[in-house]
Amino acid sequence: MDGYVAETLARLPLARAVFELFSYVLDEPSLGELFERHRGRCYERELAFPTVVYLLRDALLVHGGSGLASFEAAGEAGALPVAVKNVYEKLGRLPLAVSTALLRHAAGRLLADGLMPLLPARRDPLPATLAAFAVIAFDGKKIKRAAKRLKALRGLPGKMLGGKLLAAMHVRHGLALAIEADPDGERNDVPLVPGLVRQVRAMVEGPILWMGDRQFGNLDLPAVLSERGDDQFLLRCTTALTFHPDEQRAEQEGADARGRRWVQRWGWVGSAKDKRRRYVRQVVLYRPEEADGDVILITGLLDAAAYPAEDLLAAYLLRWEIECMFQQVTEVFDLRTLIGSTPQAMVFQSAFCFVLYNLIQVVRSYVAAGAGRDASEVSTEKLFGTTRRQLTAWAELGEPAHAAQYVRPAPTPAALDGRLRSLLGGPGVWRRRWLKAKPKKPQPPRPKAKVRKGHGGHTSVWRAMQAYEQQRARP
Repeated sequence: MDGYVAETLARLPLARAVFELFSYVLDEPSLGELFERHRGRCYERELAFPTVVYLLRDALLVHGGSGLASFEAAGEAGALPVAVKNVYEKLGRLPLAVSTALLRHAAGRLLADGLMPLLPARRDPLPATLAAFAVIAFDGKKIKRAAKRLKALRGLPGKMLGGKLLAAMHVRHGLALAIEADPDGERNDVPLVPGLVRQVRAMVEGPILWMGDRQFGNLDLPAVLSERGDDQFLLRCTTALTFHPDEQRAEQEGADARGRRWVQRWGWVGSAKDKRRRYVRQVVLYRPEEADGDVILITGLLDAAAYPAEDLLAAYLLRWEIECMFQQVTEVFDLRTLIGSTPQAMVFQSAFCFVLYNLIQVVRSYVAAGAGRDASEVSTEKLFGTTRRQLTAWAELGEPAHAAQYVRPAPTPAALDGRLRSLLGGPGVWRRRWLKAKPKKPQPPRPKAKVRKGHGGHTSVWRAMQAYEQQRARP
């Protein structure tokens, strides 16, 4: 690294930290191996998979979500061996297995290599009684705002859905762990749960407490989530799931931290003739003032002394963190601007946005630690805005494409930890403008706008493409 490059990067600590993390988590050899292992019938010639990843990285981090700007800049720098059209076609054919493996690999490097436990700035948000569990929240997400560029989509009414994701989040570390994907944006979330569970279990050692919202509160999933003996579940359910109390155990009641009444009972969910019937503990939090209604939880943690109802309710409230993650991935990391037009391309971009989210969470923790603050006080959006400006400055002053080549990957997690602490722990790095704004008084919900007849609605890109191909195949 020459003196000019070294001095430029020294003035851009956030950009250098992203390069350090990227070169460690997604280095070129591991990306090539990942693609070879999960590519299926897909192949690579002049355009290698690591190049596609780095082009997408530059599009999201430097060029405001514009794939064309990133591809053209790489072509001008001599780093793009094919025409721009071929990059879009390559993105459109990437198998879903490659996309899910990308996030799983990146998150695994942060967790399995011991990097996340070294971060001192994030306090454990979970109750102490759940310290033995890795608490995993999971929820579904539709990829929206798909553009109607394909011939099969032109002239179709309504909005297009690019695919369906089921994501898992490590609540204690605040990281996206894995996604299970389907090209059909209108696919139900529940069939994707077994695949997601298999991915997470391969990454997380020890017992897991699974947390899911109401669409997962049925008779099938408790058996899937607790298939491994030491795993447990904490699911919200509706009144449609019948509960038969155990007459031999008296119900108990109390109040949460906000003074709201709760009642816990023991009994069975499902009828006596149903083979899926299961003995559970039910905790009901009464919220007459909420439009969302009462919170009805079922869990396999039957010991009320070891796992108090207040702790289970407090843990379930943290499930909302995955909704915040979805919002930040969509709005902060430009998932609203979809580069590709096929479900495969949109799922790959979504997986990459989750990787970026994880990397910025690591940067956020180191920045907060250097300033002597808790990571929850630092705004991800504000920090990422400054990071993007520094990356843009590097693209203009340094090398516009593949800037991470100037950073050699750290050989060990300890070496990476030392580099990040030296980059982000100095007194000149912290900016008060990165602090989160104080919470405002919630506004009453606005009435939904009426949809005119003939407008609105949505359909799946995948279903439209299937229908188009069937129509073409007819004699």
